[in-house]
Amino acid sequence: MGPIVVFLGTSLAIVIIIISILNHRIKMRMIKEGHVDENSIKILSQENAGFKLDTLKWGIILLFGGLGLILLEYIPYRRYDSTLPFGIEVVSLALGFLVYYFIARNDSKNG
Repeated sequence: MGPIVVFLGTSLAIVIIIISILNHRIKMRMIKEGHVDENSIKILSQENAGFKLDTLKWGIILLFGGLGLILLEYIPYRRYDSTLPFGIEVVSLALGFLVYYFIARNDSKNG
């Protein structure tokens, strides 16, 4: 299972890097050729802001998911068929989504 996760994670990272490089090259080519007007500047800036918020969302969700797993290590439960671990993990992830929601809402109000 471990090598598969490493392979998928590395592949995803490579794809994200390639997409970022290609997007940057497209933007630079548009600027050099003079295809930049007010509408294209709006579109390019909105695309970049969405990527930043998406990255923030997954970072916060993974952080809270990890905190839920760490919390499970310290909370004792006797029965192995207990739903307590699932409940704690779901609540942790929900808190992560709520934190992201409030950050994104405040960002959209300010921006």
